[in-house]
Amino acid sequence: MEDQYEIFEHALNLEWPWYVDRVGIDDESRALLVHLNFEKGGTFTCSGCGTVGCKAYDTRSKQWRHLDFFHYRTFLRGMSPRVVCPSCGIRQAVVPWARGRQGLTRAFEGMVVSLVQEMPIRAVSRFLGEHDTRLGRVVSYYRE
Repeated sequence: MEDQYEIFEHALNLEWPWYVDRVGIDDESRALLVHLNFEKGGTFTCSGCGTVGCKAYDTRSKQWRHLDFFHYRTFLRGMSPRVVCPSCGIRQAVVPWARGRQGLTRAFEGMVVSLVQEMPIRAVSRFLGEHDTRLGRVVSYYRE
């Protein structure tokens, strides 16, 4: 039998060492929660210099807003590793689904950029349920 979370892993384009650990729904907030994890012994890319193959030093729990799934706001949650980089020391690892510390996935940012081409940022903010200042930072980043 195929992994029950394979569709999420495929949709997120996850590669080793990343995998979907579990999926749940928070009925109170009408949110889909996709919990991510990584295999022990996995290596990562340093966010400072781009060195690949860095071992995890420790992890921090993080959450990223993703594209809605049906009528559910969707969030990716997981342990984001910091790595020991031979050049930079201890730095945050790159996660393939997000840029920096924005708390938004690249797919969500792409949707924001597309929507602001068609409607005002305040309307996009109301539609997505995110603060307009936060979305404005996304738009500014991609305009540069």
